[in-house]
Amino acid sequence: MIDLQGNPVLLGNSRRAQNQIKHACRRAAERYGFDLTPDDYQKLRERLVAQFRDQTGIVFLGGDKDGSRFAVWHGAEWIPLVYSKKHKTIVTFLPKQVLRDNKEKLPW
Repeated sequence: MIDLQGNPVLLGNSRRAQNQIKHACRRAAERYGFDLTPDDYQKLRERLVAQFRDQTGIVFLGGDKDGSRFAVWHGAEWIPLVYSKKHKTIVTFLPKQVLRDNKEKLPW
């Protein structure tokens, strides 16, 4: 796998990254009913990075020092999530309320 600059990325190379991945998988199950295996998570993360590059199916909602919030088109709906550039992980899947709070940014 490569990052946005074309550099190789090794996921899970820190304890924090591993915790973020576990947290994201739990939130995906709780909030959206996704049962993400490590392989599923990896594929989703790779697709997200490709969407960053292509600027398709993704909307920037805001960010801070811990991560950037995005809405990602998945299937037939927008899914809000937080992505950490530092750790190159999906940190969490946010509740749908985030979409309602940012509806002016989405191409409904």
